[in-house]
Amino acid sequence: MKIPETLKLTTIGVFAALTIILNIFPLPSIGYVNLSAVIETIAAIVASTGFLGGIGVTVGSLVYNLYRPSTLFLHAGFLTMASGAISIALIMYRRYEIIILAITLLGLFFIAPGDVYVPVWTLWDKYLAVILVFPAISLVKKTFKKELNKKYLFFTVFLVSFIGLEMDAMMGNLLFGLYGYSILGLTPDQVADLYIPFAIAAAWERVIVAFISTLITVPLVIAVDSNPRIRWLIYRG
Repeated sequence: MKIPETLKLTTIGVFAALTIILNIFPLPSIGYVNLSAVIETIAAIVASTGFLGGIGVTVGSLVYNLYRPSTLFLHAGFLTMASGAISIALIMYRRYEIIILAITLLGLFFIAPGDVYVPVWTLWDKYLAVILVFPAISLVKKTFKKELNKKYLFFTVFLVSFIGLEMDAMMGNLLFGLYGYSILGLTPDQVADLYIPFAIAAAWERVIVAFISTLITVPLVIAVDSNPRIRWLIYRG
């Protein structure tokens, strides 16, 4: 099926608008994770064809960030949501390039705050996310085939969502290591101490947000799949 370019642009525009709205009127947060991150999963999975949903989130977060720069990351703040959404889109297209992106973000973070030693173990959930890419892509192959396999759908969406949120966090870590900590008035020596108390709690926060994202996304995927006019939105291949 050939998709009209106008329809692609409309889809991008819809998810860009939703992203802007959720940034202007954010949902409640769970710990330090804002629930507006649910749009990363919804958009990138429900409109995975052509990366349309991921592009929509990227455009929306960019436009919002130009209007209201991030308190911590300034005009680069849009990169966090963009990283999460595009990473999910990559998994939906079964592209292992996401692993290269993740390793690059992790590597750059460890050299970003100068000579400060950030305990390697504090980013354990990020390493786990990289490992989980392999089973996630395998599940996507089983779930999003010519016909939607609902047997694996919930766990597939949850796993993909968790990885996307971790990619969002990896980009946030990098931006924080580059200059975010200085905006808070911290010294490089204080950066390492900041990560230790949140090493476990932050991961659980993302698990909860991934679960909520899954509860919203799964019925949307089923609804899209059941409508012949819009089921092209879900990537098949």
